[in-house]
Amino acid sequence: MQLTRRDFVALGSLALTASCAPSIRPGQDADVLILGAGLAGLHAARMLETDGFKVVVLEASERIGGRMWTLDDLPGRPEAGGQQVGQSYARIRSTALDLGLKVVPPPPGRSRDKTMVLNGRTFDAREWALAPDNPFPEDFKRATPDTALFMAAARQNPLVDQYAWREVGEEFDISADAFLEAAGFDAASRGLCNIALNANELSTYSMLNLWRTLALFSLDSASGPSEEIEGGSQRLPEAMAASLSEGALQTGRTVSAIQVKADGVEVYADGQTYRAPFAISTLPFPVLRQLDFELPDSTAPIQPIIDQMSYTQIQQVHLELESSPTDDLPLMMWTDTPIERVFPVRNGSGETVALTCWINGTGIRRTTSDGDWKALAEQTLADTRGIKAKAHKVVRWDQDQTLSGGAYMHWAPGQIQPWAERVTHPAGRLHFAGEHTSYLHTGMEGAMESGERAAYAIMEAAAGAAAS
Repeated sequence: MQLTRRDFVALGSLALTASCAPSIRPGQDADVLILGAGLAGLHAARMLETDGFKVVVLEASERIGGRMWTLDDLPGRPEAGGQQVGQSYARIRSTALDLGLKVVPPPPGRSRDKTMVLNGRTFDAREWALAPDNPFPEDFKRATPDTALFMAAARQNPLVDQYAWREVGEEFDISADAFLEAAGFDAASRGLCNIALNANELSTYSMLNLWRTLALFSLDSASGPSEEIEGGSQRLPEAMAASLSEGALQTGRTVSAIQVKADGVEVYADGQTYRAPFAISTLPFPVLRQLDFELPDSTAPIQPIIDQMSYTQIQQVHLELESSPTDDLPLMMWTDTPIERVFPVRNGSGETVALTCWINGTGIRRTTSDGDWKALAEQTLADTRGIKAKAHKVVRWDQDQTLSGGAYMHWAPGQIQPWAERVTHPAGRLHFAGEHTSYLHTGMEGAMESGERAAYAIMEAAAGAAAS
């Protein structure tokens, strides 16, 4: 089902049609099997149930929410996954309201001020513009290493709206490394920008990812600041799951194989076979790569996308703050140390009670144990700032995690034009959803959007089958 600007809006009219759920035939377990109980899968499940379909949602974990994960057992209840709810997140906000959840401003005290630690020196980031070791081009001296790419990109954004990232010419689908080099950033400058990049490497990150983000940020910020789900982001998928019919959600069901047939889909999970006329996979593509995955020959073009889509590698260390720094500098940090970035975690009163060290891309340490990561984070904070903190948990969104393979996808240069629209196509009766298949949004709202698209596509397919 190819989506254009007009088609995307027109999909909403399907919601007005009468229920067209097929009758479950003998040997089938549901009308639709849904793989994954994150936002995409749960949103699709709720929509399909409302339209009269029987759904079965298979979730490998015992935890609901996928990459929505509130660490309720840690001080400040930090988020290990999605958190910010933009003003344009209509599906998130509508679903939260429907389920009795509130979307609220973040705790007071948020500040953009930060400390830099570079070359063994700790200083206020506002000093960076005049620092003797600042290698950035003159026009970008005031940008810190984590904002320089954004500043340079904002000056040359070719996207006029949130649709345009799939419509501009391939000359814009270049690597962030090539873009910065053309903007006058030398190798040393680009090396700094590669630290804590929200991707894996500058060379493997298409600029259209960033320009798309900037277009969405502009849309959101025009309506006001981002907010949060009261009580933690994970409350939303938990409430969505609780709203499904009894027995629809089955946790602890690890999918090992998917077979797409002419008349339906078979899914194998923990020694059991599930059958349905349709299925929706919201599994990240690194997870699909590990499965016994049998597609009809006519749908083989999806396979290269599954095999090659990149997912940002992230590791986090969550620490309880026991003493403030010995300096008067901001707690938020960008560093060239192993812990890369540090974010303060505030409780409901705005008091900073915890810290999250956030490590991206080339900085992750796959072979470092949780215990060693905790000790390294504690020692680095003590050495650089005199901070005393107790590390409680390491969260890994990396390729070694069999249920995720990474935190979120990003396009590599040259992939968007041939693949971005194709990734939404079903493989026979198997449909794909998840933020990696989103069109108008990214992140949490993108996941919801993709689940909605897949649900409408199945309603339409079922209606067509019933009419014939």
